[in-house]
Amino acid sequence: MNKIIDIGQYVETAINWLTENGKPVFDVIKHVGNASIMGIEWVLINTPFYVIILFITLLALWKAGKGIAIVTAAGLSLIFLMGLWKETMETLALIFVATITALILSIPLGILAAKNKIAAKIIRPLLDLMQTMPAFVYLIPAVLFFSIGKVPGAFATIIFAMPPAVRLTTLGIESVPKDIVEAARAFGATNRQILFKVELPLAMKTILTGINQTILLSLSMVVIAGMIAAGGLGEKVLEGINKMKQLKYLFFPILMILFGSLNSCGNIKNSKYITIGMVDGWAEDVAMTHIAKAILDQQGYHVIIQKASTDMILASMNNEDTDLFMGVWLPYTHAKKLAKFPGLTHLGTNYNNGRIGLVVPEYVSIQSIEELNQHQEQFNHRIIGIEKGAGLTTGTDKAIVDYKLDYQQINSSTIAMITELQNAIQRKQWIVVTGWQPHWMFGKMKLKFLDDPKKIYGEAEQIKTYARKSFSTDHPELAAFFSNLHFDDETMSDLLIQMEQSKNKEATAQKWVEEHSELVNTWLDKK
Repeated sequence: MNKIIDIGQYVETAINWLTENGKPVFDVIKHVGNASIMGIEWVLINTPFYVIILFITLLALWKAGKGIAIVTAAGLSLIFLMGLWKETMETLALIFVATITALILSIPLGILAAKNKIAAKIIRPLLDLMQTMPAFVYLIPAVLFFSIGKVPGAFATIIFAMPPAVRLTTLGIESVPKDIVEAARAFGATNRQILFKVELPLAMKTILTGINQTILLSLSMVVIAGMIAAGGLGEKVLEGINKMKQLKYLFFPILMILFGSLNSCGNIKNSKYITIGMVDGWAEDVAMTHIAKAILDQQGYHVIIQKASTDMILASMNNEDTDLFMGVWLPYTHAKKLAKFPGLTHLGTNYNNGRIGLVVPEYVSIQSIEELNQHQEQFNHRIIGIEKGAGLTTGTDKAIVDYKLDYQQINSSTIAMITELQNAIQRKQWIVVTGWQPHWMFGKMKLKFLDDPKKIYGEAEQIKTYARKSFSTDHPELAAFFSNLHFDDETMSDLLIQMEQSKNKEATAQKWVEEHSELVNTWLDKK
């Protein structure tokens, strides 16, 4: 159906104007937010775990009794024993800042709605809208205004968690018996005295319920915020979704429930802190990023890996928030995405022989994309794809049209695609997936690319490192390092297989760096 009114373009224009003209304000909010979150995070992480467990357990004993105290102590101890203490403290810091900010905004709004009928008519429909909006939608303005990281995660959490506190504050004040208010007024109490000494104390039970709901909603949103590199337990839950065959990740939602029951930083571009964007699930990007981190850690840098989508990472680099990204495929896959950000700078080529296209197991007898329509039933009219928005996904949509394929591309995630492929191979079923090389799946499974006579997927591709505009000026020695960093087919294959088999990617990367010290020294210009 053709669009009669394209509201989207007007919204986009308004957001672009707000983003451009409000940048100084957003930058201040971001720096203050970063300082607050990471300051609290530093205190929590550097306080001995047993001190925090003891403090929270005693607090639970005082406020909720012996039963809750035992559950609290057991839950926190389990978190520590599973090696998730750092992630838990990151989550706690973000929840603390987001919840406090949400309450500072919500309670006055609730009071205003209870006291002013005009304000109530404006606020209540807004609350209805906020509560019916899908949680993921809040990530969009958060990323547009603050890029990726902890602050946009906190921003989305604040907006998502506000409505219950506003509604229940309003309800609590409106539920205060009118005769009590009139009696206070008859004794000469001012409006301010009535509010703080009569209405708020009597409404406190209802308000506390609102606070409780705000905390729980903050916790649930923090998990979703893991999608925009907010870190913490949210990142682990998302990792569990991606790694569907690793049952240990089923414990993370349980830990989030246990955690929920417990109801300096600023601009670092010119320091020893380096942020590298990474698309989790992209085997070659994950591998190269961890190798770079292992090397730079040895050189005295503090490397932060920000997991997000390609579009988010490129936009974040364009905003000078993320330093670099090692997973840019050119000249085909990411060309259109990169064209939107002409200010980004090319540092070097990491790998030369990249390839993308449609992949089938070797036992499938066809050789070309043109043959797919002859075997629609065997493939169930499906091409198993990866994430929506990926360059490979866009190329496959074009291939379906240009080759006139009677197929539907099924999109989910890279790990889901690989799982589907493995299951089909075990049953000797015919399956076609979107794939790329280098990737460890070519080392573990017998696969082949289908010929692409129309060159929809292009020729051989290079994997490159791009950085924010001023990175080379801020870090000339690192720009030289990433310019030198390059993998040939043998080293890339070896690295991908080791990483795929690894249970600890950081330890595997460190070991790989030690085993390939001569190669690493050439990257560092050491003789």
